[in-house]
Amino acid sequence: PFGIWDNKKDQPRGSASSGLSGYRQLYADALKWLEEGWVDYINPQIYFPFGNPAAPYEVLADWWSQHANGRHFYIGHAAYRANENREGWRERNQIPNQVRYARQHAHAQGSIYYSSKHISNNAAGLRDSLQYNLYRYKSLPPNMPWLDSVPPEPPFGLLATVAENRTSVILHWLPSAPAADGDEAYGYVVYRFNEGEELNLNNPQNILYITYDSKQLTYTDNMTRRNGYYRYVVTAIDRIKNESTPSNVREIYIE
Repeated sequence: PFGIWDNKKDQPRGSASSGLSGYRQLYADALKWLEEGWVDYINPQIYFPFGNPAAPYEVLADWWSQHANGRHFYIGHAAYRANENREGWRERNQIPNQVRYARQHAHAQGSIYYSSKHISNNAAGLRDSLQYNLYRYKSLPPNMPWLDSVPPEPPFGLLATVAENRTSVILHWLPSAPAADGDEAYGYVVYRFNEGEELNLNNPQNILYITYDSKQLTYTDNMTRRNGYYRYVVTAIDRIKNESTPSNVREIYIE
């Protein structure tokens, strides 16, 4: 929906803003959608910069976060404004800073950008900021427990062998058994840990590869080096992206 549900001056539950009202002008009661559980996520188009007099980004991001009602909250960012010569948008870090705010303060589950053309064209260096900084690590989409909260069974029988070139590691595993609710695995996540690193599956830096093909039961790690010591585990994910516990651990040393 539009970035403003309603303004506080017209509706006590509204945000501290003074722009167009999605509720009054567009007849879109997005707050009711959330309260009734009619949507799985909300994506308000907060196409305003920090400190905007009528609609400050930070105020709207916080407001939607507080009214998501347990559903996912994905902020809509105005990529098409990234290189505009207007107040707030002259700062080329505007959108990257918005993403950081969304993650650290508004607790958003994600971001959506309009339009893809401006990212492809690297307007104001936005694509570089996203690719090499904000999204440099792989990650799983957030799961939706109100749809399915049962994780799949873990894969098993993980094997790791050094390839003939002595610079790659080939992984094989066996498919997961059906989960308690009957769902089969939808894909797999491969984690790699270097010598001395904790087996922490909550750190996206440790995700080596994600496949959404349940039939893919092998992966070749070409990012290894000689005299390297590595540990691998694999998890299974279902279609809602619930993740299993890890498989058995495989340790390997490349001479």
